[in-house]
Order: sequence, then structure tokens, then C-alpha cells
Amino acid sequence: MNSSKWWILFLVFLWVPLQVHAQSQTLSLEDVVERFKQRSLQQELAELDKLRKQGAAQQYKSYMNPEVSIFSEQLNAGTLDYDETTYQISQPIELLGQPFLRNKSANKSSEAAELSYEYNRSVLIQQVKSLYAEYWFLQHKFQVYNQALDVIHEVLASAIARQTEGTESGLQVQRFTVEKNRYLRMRNEVELEMMQTGKQLASMITSSEETGFDFQVEADLPVEPIMEDSETLKQYALEYRADLQAIELEAEALGLKYKVEKRERLPDLKINFGYKNQSDGSEGFVIGGGIQLPIFNRNSGNITVAEAEQRSVETSLHIQRRAIRDQVDVAYQRVQNLYTQWQEMQQHSLSAEMLETARSAYQQGRYSLFELLDATKAYVDGRSLQHRITADYQQALFTLDTITSGKLFSTQNNTDQ
Repeated sequence: MNSSKWWILFLVFLWVPLQVHAQSQTLSLEDVVERFKQRSLQQELAELDKLRKQGAAQQYKSYMNPEVSIFSEQLNAGTLDYDETTYQISQPIELLGQPFLRNKSANKSSEAAELSYEYNRSVLIQQVKSLYAEYWFLQHKFQVYNQALDVIHEVLASAIARQTEGTESGLQVQRFTVEKNRYLRMRNEVELEMMQTGKQLASMITSSEETGFDFQVEADLPVEPIMEDSETLKQYALEYRADLQAIELEAEALGLKYKVEKRERLPDLKINFGYKNQSDGSEGFVIGGGIQLPIFNRNSGNITVAEAEQRSVETSLHIQRRAIRDQVDVAYQRVQNLYTQWQEMQQHSLSAEMLETARSAYQQGRYSLFELLDATKAYVDGRSLQHRITADYQQALFTLDTITSGKLFSTQNNTDQ
């Protein structure tokens, strides 16, 4: 083999591991959040909704355009050749300062849209984190069922061998076969659920160009107690929740809009300014004005709509404040309950050695068939419950952090520092 072929072989061996690594990677919780911020289509949709609201606010504050017109008049046609042309520009003028109020209202609506986007984005990040924890749980549950199946496979093979030798009845072989298929069915269901959750998570952290994205989550999901009390978290949420601030700004914006509509009862003054040129040589500037008489339409309909919109948002603001207090209370209690349960489970933690010990005891004749199956079931249920509580605790923590405007993790990060 010449040197060029050795080089080609070397490059192939180098390329294959790199491709395998690119296709499947282990992601931490921070990795998936970072990928969401850089690639998520859901985030892009939320941002476009923000731009739509800001565009509507910008349109509301835009001032009326002037109107340019040209009039050409042919007079006394057939007798004298006489005509005149008028060039005119017209501009409506709002007399009670509506442009200033509109501009202020639009700026508040634009800020509200930005804050609303921030909160929606934090909710999406919470969903990403919750999917990560769910995938972590299903991945571990899948491993637990595989461990149980390995034990059932092994004892089933021994039972078949002993049945062939005539030292064991066919009843035990049938019993093991039933158990094997039962665990196999449950493992397959977990596998499908894991695939579905993984695809949901992948759809939130990948762009439209990325296909065949494969990943694993980290083996550990650390559990730490929260450092803040419920009342502190509640006050922080009421002060800093972005969606609450957005509603407050929107209420102020609608209050200004209500003032604008009331001032619209007085019609705009329309100023006309132009230049007239006549065929007899006369020319000069013309100026005029006009105003609509508020006899039939006093803008009462728009005033009623604006007032109702403002009061509706103000009422929503009171409801949202109460809802936030309730949300924090419930989420905080859920976190505390799960942490207590997690501590309790840690005192009686199950390990894979328990399963191996039961298998050895059965093969040595110290365990009966039913004792082995009971031990296997206890291991599967116990380990699955341990992982479920860990994942539930993390998901409850993510929810509490979101509804307290990130107070929880910011406090823990500062404590770590």
C-alpha cells in the first residue's frame, strides 16, 4: 500500500468519529437554553408578534399627511379664452394636542410589547427546561426497564435449560415468558414516549435547516433546595414580572388614547394654502380654511370604545396581581412538597445491586420465583418513582422561577458565586 492510500485510510478513520459525534451529542440544561435563544422558531414567532404590536403602535402615532391638489378651470368657453389654475396644499391641524398624546400612548404600547415578548420568551424557556427534565426522566426509566429485562432474560434462559434437563417445570418458564413480554411492552411504551418528548424538545432548539438532530441529556439532574421564602418571592414577582409591567403600560397607553378620543369631539382645522394663476395675467397666493361642524357626529362611539378598553385592561391588571399571588403560593408549596418527598426517597434509595442480588439469590435457590418477580417489580417501581420525583421537582422549580420573574435561579447563582 503506497503512502497516498495510507493517508486516505487515516482521513476516513478521522472523519467517521467526527460524524458520529456531530450526529449525537450530550446537552446540558444550559446548552439547550442557549440553543433555544440562538435557533428557536417559536422564539422567532414571539418576536414577530412583538414587531407587529410595535408596528401598530407606530402607525397610531403617525401624523396626518398633507394633501396636494391642482385645479384647472376653463371659464366662458366659446366666447373668451379664459382659464385659471390653482395649486393648493391642505393640512389638517389638531388643535388640542392629540399628536402629543398619541405619541406618548404609542411609546407606552411599544414598551408593553417588548415586556410582553420578554415574558412570553421566559415561558418558552421554561417549556424547554421542562421538556429536558421529562426527557431525562424517560431516559432513566428506559434504562430501568432494560435492567429488569436483562434479569428476566437471564433467569428465563436458565429456566429453559433446567426444563430441558427435567429439573424445572414448564410453568416457571411460562411465568418468566409472561413477565418478559410485560416488561418489554412497558419498555417499548416508554421508548415511544421518550422519542416523542425528544422530538418536541428538538423542535424548540433547532432551526428549520437542521434535520436529523440527535442528542442525549446529561446523566445527573442535581436537586438543590430553594433559598427564598414564599413572601419574598411573591413581592419580587409583583414588582418585576414583565407581563404585569406590560399590562400596566398598556393601561396607561389606553388611558391616553381615551383622552385623544375625547378631544376628537372638536373637529380638526383644515388649512389650505396655494397659488392661483389666471389667463388674463392675474396671479397670487390663496389661503383658506375649514372645519367640520360637530352636529351629527361627536365621536361618542369611539369614546365609549376607548373607555371600555381602558377599564378592561385595568380590571385585568387587578386580576393578574391576584393570580400572581396565587400562582406563587401554589408553586412554592409544590416545590416544598416535592423536595420533602425527594429527601425521603434518598433515605431508602434503590440501586442496581438490589436487582443483581435478587437474581443471584434465585439462581442459588434462596429466592422463590415470586420473590424474584416481586423484587424486580419493586426495583422498577422504586427507581422509576425516584427519577419521577427528581424530574417533577425540577419542573416545579422551573415554573416557580418563571412566575417569580427569574428570582429563584438568580438568587441561587449569586449564592454559588
